[in-house]
Amino acid sequence: MSMDQRQRRREGSQRAQAARTARLEGRRKRERRSRLYVIGGLLAAVVVVAAAIVLLRDTGPTVGFAVRELPARHGPPYFYDTSLTIDDVPAEIPPTSGSHTDASPEGFLGRPLIAESVVHNMEHGSVVIWYQPGDPDLAGDVNQLVRDLGQTCIVAGSFAQMSFEVAATAWGLVLPLAQFDREALAEFIREHRAKRGPEAGLCRG
Repeated sequence: MSMDQRQRRREGSQRAQAARTARLEGRRKRERRSRLYVIGGLLAAVVVVAAAIVLLRDTGPTVGFAVRELPARHGPPYFYDTSLTIDDVPAEIPPTSGSHTDASPEGFLGRPLIAESVVHNMEHGSVVIWYQPGDPDLAGDVNQLVRDLGQTCIVAGSFAQMSFEVAATAWGLVLPLAQFDREALAEFIREHRAKRGPEAGLCRG
């Protein structure tokens, strides 16, 4: 093999190596860009979700589950939506709307609630706190919460016909709790007292 042939072969090998290096570098750049696009997309999704949460909290009710609203008739028949599926699990909840009789006194009652009475309170914008009977400590916690927040447009008493230890209701909404949660209950009351119900203006007045 002549000197020129060896030189051409060496140059060809160098060009092939340079091409392979360029291809590898191009592939690495594309992979880096792809990773950056994925990371950027994830960050953008997080920002969008966070913004949506903030907007929802600023523009509408955020505490509690919506329940189908029944007509606010004064008088029988007294029937209510008391079933709710939470995380695919059926549960029993207190009434949140519907037909009713005369309103209940306000404040902590310390006795069983009469559904058809406190539904009338909710029509006027009240929040109702329902708790399981037979636990003096639980009743004391609810009583103290009502005292601290002021009993106006709040009714609290025991109620056994539900799947939860404590629940708070406003017209068409329920906050079911597996155990007493002062902050969650207080937030529900702040958010919905005098704001829910066909005649909520009576509470605001």
